[in-house]
Amino acid sequence: MDKQTADKKIYEYRDRIFGFAMEKTRNVDQADELASDIICEVYRSFLRGGDIVNIDGYVYRIARNVWAKYVRRLTENRSFEDIDNVVIPYYDKREDENSEAIEALRREIGYLSDRQRMIVYMHYYAELPVGEIAKRLNISAGTVKWHLSDARTKLKEGITMTINEQNLELNPVRFPDMGHWGSPGSTGETMDMFDTRLKQNIAFSCYWQPKTLEEIAREVGVPQVYVADDLEKLVDYAYIDKLDNSKNPKYRTNMLITDESKCGNTNALMNKAADYLCENYFPEVFRKFEDAPDHWGFRCADGDLNFMKYNLVFACIMGFEDIETVNCDEFSVKRPDGGDFIAYATVTDDTAQQPCGEFPYWACGYMNRASSSRTENGDREFYALSVDCRYSDRNGYWRDNLTSDWDTLVKFMNGGKDALNPDEYKRICDKGYIHDGKVQPVIFKAELAKDEWLCGSIMRFLQKKLPMTEELREFAKSLDDELFELQKNAYPEHMRRAAKASYCTNQISSAQLVPRCVEKLLEKGELKPLTDIQRKSVFSIVYMRSK
Repeated sequence: MDKQTADKKIYEYRDRIFGFAMEKTRNVDQADELASDIICEVYRSFLRGGDIVNIDGYVYRIARNVWAKYVRRLTENRSFEDIDNVVIPYYDKREDENSEAIEALRREIGYLSDRQRMIVYMHYYAELPVGEIAKRLNISAGTVKWHLSDARTKLKEGITMTINEQNLELNPVRFPDMGHWGSPGSTGETMDMFDTRLKQNIAFSCYWQPKTLEEIAREVGVPQVYVADDLEKLVDYAYIDKLDNSKNPKYRTNMLITDESKCGNTNALMNKAADYLCENYFPEVFRKFEDAPDHWGFRCADGDLNFMKYNLVFACIMGFEDIETVNCDEFSVKRPDGGDFIAYATVTDDTAQQPCGEFPYWACGYMNRASSSRTENGDREFYALSVDCRYSDRNGYWRDNLTSDWDTLVKFMNGGKDALNPDEYKRICDKGYIHDGKVQPVIFKAELAKDEWLCGSIMRFLQKKLPMTEELREFAKSLDDELFELQKNAYPEHMRRAAKASYCTNQISSAQLVPRCVEKLLEKGELKPLTDIQRKSVFSIVYMRSK
């Protein structure tokens, strides 16, 4: 038979072949598959054969042969792409040749929504008829049938789908570093919320692309019922945004997750910034500071200039944050426990090479603590600034940087040891704030105008003493631009503005520059090593109104 005639005959028999397949399988999905196999075989036979006397009988015989092969294939190697006749066993039959397929099917059922999972369970597991399911769930029989049909489609797609791009089920990620910029609430901050790898993987699964609950569950390889509770909490605390109020909403992560494998190496740029400051800025700062008879109002135990210069490095770098005005309020999120902060984390997986040793230029964010008491005009009695890095001997970070400790220290300054109870005195001695009866952190006495507030006074003072040069401003702007080019591809589009504001604006004021600059100033001989006692209180400045 020539091709033109074969094409015409196949078109004529198409519907009849599908009717044959539907009669045999009683299932649309299986009928589609069987009819496709029959049509392919009939068409090949048309092209191979000559004149056919009884074409109806010829097509019927081919259809019967293909059907027999199809039944044999189903019997010998059930694929479970359809679940019409499958009863999921209550126990695992590991010796069953289909146990792997059954496990895959059971896993896919776990990814269904609660309603569909329950209907599938009741129909195929508990063997309840459609009418009984409808009665128990208070829905129509038609709705039950629709859910069963939709579930079959999803199960078929789930079992046959290829492994997704992120592979979080096979290779889950983890957050090795987490933190915040702002004020933590009563339940803590980022690391307190993401206390399990499941929560971390849920957040990462919908970071680059919005996903539904079902898609998130498939991504992380955990049934929806287990994902839903953690997802709800992450949404409540605004780490993840619910993008719509439909029956099947999409979710998108709203925090800065840095995939360092997608970042360029920023170390060279940050070292360049430290070199610039140590060559063009700090030598002049130290000279002016040492020449000033009052050392700009800085005081410390025994008047140790070297110790005060360490703290001056920290204060000057922090003061650069006003080079470019940036409002991070639009990225800061108010949490239901009173927290108000930008959450951040870095991400890696188990296949990544683990870093050897501690990162030498780590630094916590700048920590600002205000006194609990106020003066007669409503101003704070004092503020305390501090930062932790490898040159300080503190491991508590913000959790151990308590306002009450600074209140206790100021009480000691005003009234001596007798003003404290034994526990208070022991606490601040253990922290190194007092040693041999002397206050260890640097004290800065601010001379304020009549209507001027204490908050920010140390920054205002340093900016007057060390006015910003145009050259430094240009260098800082260039540094930010170069850093953003290296890092922007490590963030999805919806987080790039937050990344620019948080990681690539005024990076000349980054806390990581404190240990970098101290390292270089030690090499140059501009600074000398600290004593063990000094390491406990270094990079801590208490500033208060001059009386």
